[in-house]
Amino acid sequence: MEQSSALKQQSQWLLPWQWLVPLFCLLCAGIVTEYQSRQLVEQRQNQALQQLIGLSGQLRSFVESELNTSLYMSLGLASHLRASDGKLSEKEMLFLLQNLLDQGKHIRNIGLAPDNVLTLIYPVQGNERALGLDYKNLPQQWSEIKQLIEEKEPKLVGPVALIQGGEGYVYRLPLFLNDGSYWGIISTVLDLTSFNQMLLQQANSLQVQVGIREKDQPSGALFGYSHLFSEDSLVLDLNIKGADWQIAVRFMDDATGWGLWQWRLLGASLSVVFCLMLAWLLYSYRRSALFADALQDNEMYSRRIMNSVLDVIVTTDVDGTIDRVNSAVSTVFGYLPIQLAGQPFSLLLAPGQAEALAAQSPGEGAAVELLGVRHNGEIFAMDLSRNSTEHQGKARYVWLIRDISERKKVEQLKNDFVSTVSHELRTPLTAITGALGLAVGGALGELNEKQQHMLMLAQQNSQRLGKLINDLLDIEKLAVNKMQFKFRLWPLNELLRQAIELNQPVALQRQVKLELRCAEQDDLWVEVDEVRLQQVMANLLANAIRHSPTGAVVLVSMELSPKMVKVTVTDQGTGVASGFEPRLFEKFSQADSSDRRQVTGTGLGLAICKDLIKAMRGEIGYQRSEQGGACFYFTLPLATELSLE
Repeated sequence: MEQSSALKQQSQWLLPWQWLVPLFCLLCAGIVTEYQSRQLVEQRQNQALQQLIGLSGQLRSFVESELNTSLYMSLGLASHLRASDGKLSEKEMLFLLQNLLDQGKHIRNIGLAPDNVLTLIYPVQGNERALGLDYKNLPQQWSEIKQLIEEKEPKLVGPVALIQGGEGYVYRLPLFLNDGSYWGIISTVLDLTSFNQMLLQQANSLQVQVGIREKDQPSGALFGYSHLFSEDSLVLDLNIKGADWQIAVRFMDDATGWGLWQWRLLGASLSVVFCLMLAWLLYSYRRSALFADALQDNEMYSRRIMNSVLDVIVTTDVDGTIDRVNSAVSTVFGYLPIQLAGQPFSLLLAPGQAEALAAQSPGEGAAVELLGVRHNGEIFAMDLSRNSTEHQGKARYVWLIRDISERKKVEQLKNDFVSTVSHELRTPLTAITGALGLAVGGALGELNEKQQHMLMLAQQNSQRLGKLINDLLDIEKLAVNKMQFKFRLWPLNELLRQAIELNQPVALQRQVKLELRCAEQDDLWVEVDEVRLQQVMANLLANAIRHSPTGAVVLVSMELSPKMVKVTVTDQGTGVASGFEPRLFEKFSQADSSDRRQVTGTGLGLAICKDLIKAMRGEIGYQRSEQGGACFYFTLPLATELSLE
């Protein structure tokens, strides 16, 4: 009643001014509409700018990663040449160039020009005309090359007309040896056609246009659209080795929505239609609607930000019950967000990791490395951090989960690079081992007992180092599928007898007996690489001998099945600890990894055996022997079954 009375009094007060009030309301509505329109357009422009900044950062990171990865190959090659004082054989250089070319995405060819003469180029096919090129005979390019040598800095130039045909971008790196003398130029030709296509595809997926140009040449563009640099675009500098480039990014369509005149027209129309009290009520309702829209927009904006994050964000209560997750959980864990609502947070952790997390009790925002489990059961490495917050008066936890499995793979690639370096250690080590062998054999004359002992120790350790290098090289070849296999039909019984004979000296030294039980199965033929199968048997027998007590017997036997044959190597040692069994065939895995372990080894032998047997279409595994020792086995398809395939 009080509200109704107030409205009646207000109506009576407005009645004498019924013509002036609509005009006043219309004027007020026009002013308010103008103000709100400007504020809304400005707000949307700011939002669009923030989004454009984020997308530009992604494109810049993409460009820098794609190009610098290839350019760093030349820097690595220069470091290797400098370390060898520029003295590498053509065979070694071709090997290095082949590996670099395989790893570089956009490398067309790599050339070496000692004393500015291009004497080596890889690949040679298609680039024959460039061999023997003297840079001094290029009048259009020599001045820049000479300046590059004087400044001792690499530079990415292009597009350059190539002697062998076509155009490309050339990354020229002047190489100076450790004594300061000039060696020559390492020239890496980049074919950026594929890069340009990838850049445009990346930009299209983000709904933006992109252009790249040299900073000191404002006209024209190297890639993308040149007109972006003369329009209202976001321009950023690129951090690329040897190049001073800029990138310009803008949206394909207007991301700010309606223009100012559209909002003005809407406000004017509403003001004219709804005069007086109706216009006033609509204005009030509009303010409420704008407030609700702002809240909803903020909610949607927050959700978009949350869902645009590549890392998984999970909110839980203090008991660990999941309240909300972002859409990244579908990519990382394979769950739909709705599937995790109300589920325990431990559902995302691998078995035993919840206890590990509780034991570590990370501080606010501190990241810990744990194992997560995907919806399909796959275990993967992840970084996990926790922050505390409060919602509706209740404590909440915000968990940030990052999938680091790819980073682990990159770390593995770094480790694999060590195996590449091992190639360069083999040659000097072979010479050292040979020289020590001659010295121990008496080539240097008669040695006293102390000298003989020291030389024998050096020879044994050089042989161990050679074995380690060979294992590293085998691991590297198997990882990149470059291991060569020569398959032939062999009687399996004969191969096993050869393995027993070849490893008999090591067994006699440890006072261990090797026994073969397969005399009644002489007619079993397998199609294998004899050398690689002997390598597998040597690893298995060596492990069995090392872990067997004095006087023990290592048994080699065969078991026939309809399509396969199973070979087992059983020892009488202590066996493998149950906790270590899942990691038996991993690289560098050892049950005792301390520096005081009694049994030596690199942890590579079983990993190599697994890959070799797999390449020969078999499987390898481990089972505990009935007598308590270790029993390693592998299976191979019978030759008759292979011929049927």
